[in-house]
Amino acid sequence: MNDMSNFRRRAVSALFWSLFQNWGGRALSMVVFVLLARLLAPAQFGIASSAFLVMSMLSLVAEFGYGDALIQKQGLKDQDVNIPFYASMILSTALACIAAFMSQDIAHLMNVEGLAPYLIGTAAICPFLTLASFQDAMYRRHVQFRALAMRTLAGIIIGGIVGVAMALMGFGTWALIGQFAAQTLTSVVWLWAKPVWKPNADLTWDTLTGLSKFGFNVVGQRLIDFFTLRSIDFVILLVYGPAALALFTVSSRLYQLLLQLLQSSISNVGLTMLSKVSDDKVRLQRLYLRSSSIGAFFGTPVFCGLAALAPEVNHIMFGQKWAGAEHVMVPLLLMGGIHCVQFVNASYLTALGRPQALLWLVILKAVLVLPPLYFIRMDSVAGTAMLYCASLVCLTPFSFGATLNALSLNWKAMIRPVGVPMLACGAAFFAVYATRTWAGLGELNILFSLLLFGAIFTAAYAVSVAILAFDIGRENVLFLRNAVRR
Repeated sequence: MNDMSNFRRRAVSALFWSLFQNWGGRALSMVVFVLLARLLAPAQFGIASSAFLVMSMLSLVAEFGYGDALIQKQGLKDQDVNIPFYASMILSTALACIAAFMSQDIAHLMNVEGLAPYLIGTAAICPFLTLASFQDAMYRRHVQFRALAMRTLAGIIIGGIVGVAMALMGFGTWALIGQFAAQTLTSVVWLWAKPVWKPNADLTWDTLTGLSKFGFNVVGQRLIDFFTLRSIDFVILLVYGPAALALFTVSSRLYQLLLQLLQSSISNVGLTMLSKVSDDKVRLQRLYLRSSSIGAFFGTPVFCGLAALAPEVNHIMFGQKWAGAEHVMVPLLLMGGIHCVQFVNASYLTALGRPQALLWLVILKAVLVLPPLYFIRMDSVAGTAMLYCASLVCLTPFSFGATLNALSLNWKAMIRPVGVPMLACGAAFFAVYATRTWAGLGELNILFSLLLFGAIFTAAYAVSVAILAFDIGRENVLFLRNAVRR
């Protein structure tokens, strides 16, 4: 009983600091992003986004999935980390040098004029990302989320100050790169100033095969996932140019922010904690149904509500300079309303030891998304975003099917806990859309419009849930209240 109480306390503490890190960090990050979006031109944003695309791919390969491998490894010793660390550092440095050397060719291939110097700048950040990722993984392994939360906030604040200052001084695209570089360097200094692990010359080869095998599976899935999810960035860049990519980057920021808040907050702790109860399937079934229901009742309406209010949200956050971004926001946010429930599937499949199912889902996602994006040409960025979202949503029944099968649950168990709140969100979104389209209200003050349509969405959702699933909603509220009190 004491062990269970201690486990619960550690889990709640870890979740609290993970939430603090992500909610506080992401909120600050969003403030910095909005400031930079208002200070910089779309073309400058587009060039930086192009450079960050390449950097993201390099850092993903260089880390080689060792971070997750180290967290999951039972009986890990300090010397087991040395070889993966040295190998990743050598690889990241080599990839950064290659990217810098070939920057002109990459810029030509991406058809972005003047991209080369920014590619060199972002490539130089890659080894520091790898340096931070290993210490980050060891902090997470030791469930030290408080230190990670402080690191995140410090990095965002320092990076934001550097980025905004550079933008005000007229550095343009370099302001975005400087902001990310300052944030990364702050993270490195913070983590390595008080390391929970230090590299040394004691090289252990016994565990390398297991770590590398796990890491290879992780990086393989992430690469497929990267090219699947980021393929829309490449398509928009190549077809419409860097300014259009900037429009998509700004439009997708709110969707990414909200989804990352949920994924990072729960998955960081969940990956560590769920594996500890993976042998109790009945308990996992209850946890899965509860977590999915909470996501549908409280996460989905946030995404769908913001989608319904996209014109007002875009105008208030980014201003007239980014007019048209709301048309891209809508499909992304509606998709987010599904993904905020669906994302927990990966954590449960991992806890149940089903990496093959995850791999097949990643491959299926690529099959569903890539052909339409590359072979169907839409006439606008918004149209491309709609095609992309529709393709991704096609994966949803397969993802839930694999997870329900692994947990020995049937689809009926999901109808009221998950299906009803999603249906209520759809009804509320349509209520706002119908009012906006057919009521003929004309031009309204932006704040009044936000309050009016927000009230319509909230009322429609609340009434629908009260009629169809009041008991489940009440259970979810009580569950969250009791969890917080513990």
